[in-house]
Amino acid sequence: MSSNLFVPPKLVGHRIAASENDPIEAALYEYLLAGNGLFVRARRREFAVSLPVCTRKIVGLTNQTVGIWWTTRTKIRASLWSEILQHSQKTHTSSCFKEEVYLIYWDRLLGAWRWRASGRDSNWASTIADDSLPEYVECCIELHTHPPGALSFSAADDRDELGKFRIFAILIDVHDKPKIRFRCGVYEHLVPIPAAWVSEMPDGIVDLNEIEALVEMLS
Repeated sequence: MSSNLFVPPKLVGHRIAASENDPIEAALYEYLLAGNGLFVRARRREFAVSLPVCTRKIVGLTNQTVGIWWTTRTKIRASLWSEILQHSQKTHTSSCFKEEVYLIYWDRLLGAWRWRASGRDSNWASTIADDSLPEYVECCIELHTHPPGALSFSAADDRDELGKFRIFAILIDVHDKPKIRFRCGVYEHLVPIPAAWVSEMPDGIVDLNEIEALVEMLS
């Protein structure tokens, strides 16, 4: 009998860091205990992530690198966000605002990043993505607009986004001093991330996570 039996990867892994850049081996995601805390890590076709769940110094273990590593041939262009902003401004006026969902995905045939509006059942404070679209399955980043002044992800957003592995974003105040906030969903974890990890932002769109991090650092 052959000893070369196929051993499928674990769905959820638990590891201790051996180096700064240990390969991700679990099929869904894995927890990695490192010298600078506990991390959740996962990978998909477009990117891999290593995100802090708990930050704490643990003597004797190697520190883990934090961030997102993109595997697509080209980066997401800053103009893509300008196109989405312009679409949201033209679709609904400031006095008749309705939320909208945008799916950002890597088009493998064209070798380029593309986006599609996909909101349905939209009103002033809620919307839902049309999950019957093929772009929804391919979606890497799911962005939706928020009404003026709604600067944070809502409890409804949390419920909708838990259990998925993709990047989420909200675009706020689209008609006046637009702002954006990103987070990465790794199944049961929703971790805030800076916009710079995703893409260069066009002039005129403020990254709220970056501003809040600077304020916290200076306080």
